[in-house]
Order: sequence, then structure tokens, then C-alpha cells
Amino acid sequence: MDDQRGVTVSKMSVSSGLESTRSQTSRTGRAAPPGVEPTRLRKWFIPTASTTLFILGALIFAAPLLIVLVSAIQPNMDLMTRGPAALPEHFTLGNFSSAWTQADLAQFYRNSLLILVVKVPLGILLTSLAAYPIATMRFRSRKTIFVLVLIGLGVPQVITLYPLLLMVSHIGLGGSVWSLLLPYLAFGTPLEILVMRGAFASIPRELLEAARVDGASDLYVWARICMPMVVPAIASLAILDGVSTWNEFVIALALLTNESSYTLPLGIFNLLGTFAQTNDAQLEAGTLICIIPMIILFFVSRRYLIRGMAAGALKG
Repeated sequence: MDDQRGVTVSKMSVSSGLESTRSQTSRTGRAAPPGVEPTRLRKWFIPTASTTLFILGALIFAAPLLIVLVSAIQPNMDLMTRGPAALPEHFTLGNFSSAWTQADLAQFYRNSLLILVVKVPLGILLTSLAAYPIATMRFRSRKTIFVLVLIGLGVPQVITLYPLLLMVSHIGLGGSVWSLLLPYLAFGTPLEILVMRGAFASIPRELLEAARVDGASDLYVWARICMPMVVPAIASLAILDGVSTWNEFVIALALLTNESSYTLPLGIFNLLGTFAQTNDAQLEAGTLICIIPMIILFFVSRRYLIRGMAAGALKG
């Protein structure tokens, strides 16, 4: 009896092993290697391949910045003889001071900071006031208004340059840095309303209705309940809007006729005309001076950017 039971148990173990092998073969299309499970291979291969691709992508995107950095910290003669891709033999920081003084980058910095600190908070304030009723109220033509706002995302800036030039000249702002404020607000409105609408829509409706039942006005609900709850979305919009405002070139080139009102992109364009044939190292140093603030801003606030965009995409 004991021998028969042993034979029966061994047959059952062999049959279960065969069934396990067949199931693995049917799932993968081929027999699994001995001693290695297919799931373990997938768990190792997918993260390794993803990490490798991310590293390669990061190197590709970081290569231009590294070339600018290497070119800016070496003498111009070394840059001309060895090329921008070679490691410098001599290091110098004189290119930064020369570019700052000779191209008058201080004045361009002031103009860019001035339009930045006014446009970004004002744009977020106006678009949050516009997105609040679209997201939280029920009224006729609500969806139509939202669709018309989104159409603005498809309007190219180039075809509006001549009407913008006529508009700012008629209101007496031609050539001034303040002539950029209204166009920047207009072109930033569609994306900001889209993000703020999604952030407001993610707030529980019961909370808003309870506040209204208690006698709170819509302005109070917007200012004291909704805005504190969408801080990540506001932070992400401030970062994106700040970067786009800092780097904008086409509208500034069309509207700014006075060199004292130039923003940083136009200042770099002016720097290109000054040093393009004489000192490439100073040109690279000036470019690096202009992009350093946005790089610092991104690394300091990247977690708010990710959280804000995720919060704004929860509900449409």
C-alpha cells in the first residue's frame, strides 16, 4: 500500500510539473529556459531597457547645453582651434563679464523681469476667474465658450503680428516693453484656462454646494476654497508661463523698436550681431547667462510642475 501511494504521489507531481511547463509555453510561445521563470526575465528586461532609453534621451537633450557650457568657459582662441566638442585646455570666466557689459545684458534682464513679474500673476488671476464658472457652474453656452477658448490654441502667432503692431501703435504703446503685455496675456489664456478648468473640476462639488448653502458668495468660494485647493496647478502654470514669457522672441521682435526696451531673447539676437564674427566664446557665455535662471527655476520647482499637471488632468 505504501509503495502504491508513493507511485501515485510521484505521478501527480510529474503531471503538475508538465501542466506548469505547458502553461508557461502557451503564455510565452516557447518553452521557458530551465531554472528561469519568464516573469522574472520580464521584470529584469523592461526596467533595464527603460532606464537605458531614458539615459540616452537625457544625454541627447543635454548635449547642446553641455556644448554651450564648454564653449563659454574657455578662451575664444581655444574654441576656434579645437572646436566646441573638445574639452578645454584652459579655463576662464572672463567671457561672462565681457558679454554682460558689452551687450548691456543688465538692461535686457530688467525688461524681461519686469514683464515676467507682471504678466504671470495677472494672467493666472484672469484665467482662474474665467475658468471657475466654466468648471463649477451650469449655464447655457458653457461648452460653446470653452470650445471657443480652446480654438485659440490653434491660432499661429505669426499671422497676428501685423494686427498687433497696429493695435499697440494706436493705443500709444509702440516700442515700449508694456506693448508685450496684452499679446502675452492673450496667447497664454487658452492653455491656462484649460489647466485651471481641469483643476477646478477635480474639486468635490459637494464642498462647493455646502459653502453656497452656508451663504458664501461665488467670489468667496473662488478665493477661499477653490484657489487654495489648486495650488499645484497654479504653480505649474506659473512655471510654464514664466518660461514661455522669458523665451518669447517673435512678438517681441515685431513690437519692440527701441533697443532700450529689448527683452533677453532680443538681447541675445543683438549679441549675435556683435560677436558672431569676432568672439564665439562670449556669445556662448551670453547665451548661458540668459538660460541659467530658467534652468534653476525648473530644478527648484519640478515637483510642483508634475503635481500640477497631473491635478489638472484628472477631470475634463
